[in-house]
Amino acid sequence: MRTKVILILAVVILAILIGCKKKADTMPSKETTAAITTYAPLPTFKEVFRVLDQLQAKDISAAIPSKLYKAKQEEVRNAFSLGLLTADATLASKGRNKARLNDISSAMMNLTTLLGLENEVNQMGADLKTLIEKEQWQDLEATLDAHKQKVEDKLWEMESYDNYTLMLMGGWVEAANRVAWLIKQNYSPEKTKVLDQKGTFSSLIGNLKNIQAEHIKGQPAFQEALGLMEQLKAVIDSDKEKTYTPEQLDQIINLTEQVKTAFQK
Repeated sequence: MRTKVILILAVVILAILIGCKKKADTMPSKETTAAITTYAPLPTFKEVFRVLDQLQAKDISAAIPSKLYKAKQEEVRNAFSLGLLTADATLASKGRNKARLNDISSAMMNLTTLLGLENEVNQMGADLKTLIEKEQWQDLEATLDAHKQKVEDKLWEMESYDNYTLMLMGGWVEAANRVAWLIKQNYSPEKTKVLDQKGTFSSLIGNLKNIQAEHIKGQPAFQEALGLMEQLKAVIDSDKEKTYTPEQLDQIINLTEQVKTAFQK
């Protein structure tokens, strides 16, 4: 009888140990846990683009940069460029600009190799091409937004938090730049309220400061961009009842242009 009890206890203990090991195997590593608690998930730049709903397609189309944004092929710059071009693609979609959207989509597909996003971005390009040809603009906007989310989610799942941050940085920089430019064309304080994104820029800069990879933080371009982002946040934080003056819009435009230029060096 005693032998049976000992055997049963041994089996129970073994089962507990196996269960604990399985649980441990499914738990994230200490490094992953630390990264998740350090890096903040960032909201979509669609919040700033809400103001576009008040504008005509031809006016939005005028805000699309006349030249495609290009930087040398390198991981940091590719991540930033992909986010920036996603913002431009959204503008082109809302502006019903078929030619520019085709160009932007093609440029985006050239940025995936160093980021591990070939499947996601290439599928996005294929889906966009079909919808562009059919001029199904509403479906196109929804598809672009869904694919954008998939790309962001993939980087997060891959624990590629640095590239996630850099890509979101590119999108927010371009969105702020183009929206500030558009509002200046027909200024009203009320329209500027979409630029009141203090929480987003605070989280974004926090993420940027948490980047430890030497090949990123050691780059003069990255350090220059980080300093400019802190200046940009200071302007965003200096609102008056959540609105901004034309002079502040100029500051936003100039600082974001300088960030874009920094990554082209």
